[in-house]
Amino acid sequence: MVKVGMLITLCCGIFFVLPLTASVVSPKFIVPNLPDLAIKTRHTSGDGFSRPNMLYLKGSRQRTETVIEKPVRAGAINQTVIRQCDEKRVFVLNERDKIYNSSAIKDRSAWLGKARPINSIQLSGAEVIMTIDSVDTGERRQLGRYTARRIRNTLRLDPGPGAATPVSVEATDGWYIDIPGFGCQDQAFRGFTRLSARSGNLQDRLQVKWLGKAPRGYPIEETSLMTEGKNTRANKIELLELSEAPLDASLFEMPAGYRLALQTGNGGADLTKPDSTASRTQYYWARLNLWVSSLFR
Repeated sequence: MVKVGMLITLCCGIFFVLPLTASVVSPKFIVPNLPDLAIKTRHTSGDGFSRPNMLYLKGSRQRTETVIEKPVRAGAINQTVIRQCDEKRVFVLNERDKIYNSSAIKDRSAWLGKARPINSIQLSGAEVIMTIDSVDTGERRQLGRYTARRIRNTLRLDPGPGAATPVSVEATDGWYIDIPGFGCQDQAFRGFTRLSARSGNLQDRLQVKWLGKAPRGYPIEETSLMTEGKNTRANKIELLELSEAPLDASLFEMPAGYRLALQTGNGGADLTKPDSTASRTQYYWARLNLWVSSLFR
């Protein structure tokens, strides 16, 4: 049976997710107690962009590291994220420049619970049907105490008359393990595989239809093929290492010697610049120039 799960409007490249039925469950904040685990994977895209990702888990704390290998791009930084679920605190580190930002971990379920359903009649513009089919093949693989499941997922976008969003299909085949409490949430990996349809149309609406709903999990191996018109893009995740050896608790603490990142307002930060008088002056001067320029357009 096909079910419509939610409606999404596309405005200026931003998706607004609006729950329409009780079948949509918001992730809730939790404090997990996970056994020590280290996972290293390599993510490779069709354009040759390659990056190793490291995940470390210990009790209520989590650490992820993303290392840029190739090609080396201007401004690319190695980023580390430390989540202290017990303290409701997350640190994002620019390892290259020794700059960090810190913020509170918020319970998104409370925010999503305040979203009001919007009847599709109230929304104008062309409709785009997003069909998601996620199927558990039944195949299993044992990795230490974890059991990996093989899940095949298909996401298709079918634009209606007048829509600017192009037809596209993304097929994913991967192996996933369950990590309860990953990201300090009880449902970190359920839901959409992608919400990045490209369109210059401010009115395109995405209506989601669910077929198979097999939950995925943390990807240890995955291949995906994205087809949009005549363009095809491939991505791959491969497992390099998985260890259940004890981890040093210092991995999950904020390291010394880092400077606070430039604060840009509304909880944002520029991790490439320290929060100094010079950086703030340069940032707000640029903002002022943009504002003045917009007055004469």
